[in-house]
Amino acid sequence: MAEIMTAREAVERYIHTGTQVCWGGFSYTRRPFSIAREVIRQRDRIKHHFCTMNGGASVEEALAANDLISRMETTYIGLEGIQPVANSIRRRIQDGSIPLFEDYSNYGYATRTIAGRFGWPFAPLMAELGSDVPEYDVFGKAGLRGKNTDGSWIDPRIPPKKFAGSDDPFDGWGLRPHAFEGGDTTANKTNRLDRTRESDKYTGTQGVKVMLVPPIMPEVTVIRAQRVATDGTVRMEGINGPDAEQAMCARVLIVECEQIVPSDELRAAPELNHLPAHITTAIVEQPFGGYPSAVPNYYDYDWDWFVSYGRLNRKSKEEVRDYWTQHVVDTKDDWDYLQRVVGMNRLFELRATPAYGYRADLKRPM
Repeated sequence: MAEIMTAREAVERYIHTGTQVCWGGFSYTRRPFSIAREVIRQRDRIKHHFCTMNGGASVEEALAANDLISRMETTYIGLEGIQPVANSIRRRIQDGSIPLFEDYSNYGYATRTIAGRFGWPFAPLMAELGSDVPEYDVFGKAGLRGKNTDGSWIDPRIPPKKFAGSDDPFDGWGLRPHAFEGGDTTANKTNRLDRTRESDKYTGTQGVKVMLVPPIMPEVTVIRAQRVATDGTVRMEGINGPDAEQAMCARVLIVECEQIVPSDELRAAPELNHLPAHITTAIVEQPFGGYPSAVPNYYDYDWDWFVSYGRLNRKSKEEVRDYWTQHVVDTKDDWDYLQRVVGMNRLFELRATPAYGYRADLKRPM
């Protein structure tokens, strides 16, 4: 059974210096800020962690600004249209504060989460073929891949290879367009086969190639959901991103939510649920805890906050860190932060318009 606890209790129990944490949500949506802010409050204890994430950067920017990231594996990093460059992360990569940074394409990372969800030893894709992404192996150069002489993993959180190139054992049969009589009219042209692009790269033999990626298997995954049942069943609304997959990959799953509800409420429509009760480790209830990101059907993202923070984030790292000290570290908990720093008036202004699931009259970028 999942255990209901405060953000402070969840962080104290499951996140420590060096812990690999996979942060859920996508872009501006359902980012787990309650737990992230609590990690920042406990920065003197935690020191740093191994950050795993898929795209965006708002949570990770906040963690980097507080010098809480020592290793990172990710895809695209930026604050979307507000600030294409994630300056806190960029500065710390440049000055060596984040010495180890490994990147995948968005599709490559997503495929790794699928492998983790279903317990596959690896998964095939073609997105990385022909790019230089497989050639940059930071973890490998740091000597963190593979096994020790006694057969144990050098670092059990890091796979022995970043990628593995392979010949397609089906010689492209599963690719589109297929050889149907009358032609292939399917709308799915993903992984379109072009015989003229066959090569002997990766394996040394001519033919169709695939790239194999290892699963992600983080120590802790943190996601945000709208409703979680008392038994741990999770229901998310709006864009899901890779959260269901990431959640099922982890040893420990922390779910922060808007509401804890009776199990019968979610059982009434089980087809709408995303995660079963038995994989949830800890439940943290914190209304508005996803702020400043959006939680569909509850509240929208705070565009003004992102614009303001984007300007601040171009200043020195000392000024940015001081901002987090004043706004988060010096608060008791998230209720204190939301009520005293953000203000209930602003939170109520962001409440979703019921007919739309988001705030219809919210100021947004053009």
